[in-house]
Amino acid sequence: MLKFSESAKNAQVLAIHYARKQGNSLAIEFMSSKIGISNAEEAEILTRAFWEIVDLAIEDNEKGLSVEGINDIEFWMHKLFNKVSGYMTLNGYEDQWDKITKEVKSE
Repeated sequence: MLKFSESAKNAQVLAIHYARKQGNSLAIEFMSSKIGISNAEEAEILTRAFWEIVDLAIEDNEKGLSVEGINDIEFWMHKLFNKVSGYMTLNGYEDQWDKITKEVKSE
């Protein structure tokens, strides 16, 4: 399960906000720390969802928007990247993370 310390809660707030914008229930549950990843397929789905979250956050950041009272979106998205990529690596899904990340970055 993805865990957020109190000092990283803004990263979680942003992740949940954008997962809801996507309408992705798996991503909402994962980013809410309610479920962990149980197989490679979920890891791929959630990696793709993460990069969609990044794209949405970039759009809002470029517009100078505040999201749920958070102004420094870029800072918190870096924290979220570290959380999610670290989770994938520690839980044996580094190959899925790398594969989907390469696919997304080449689109």
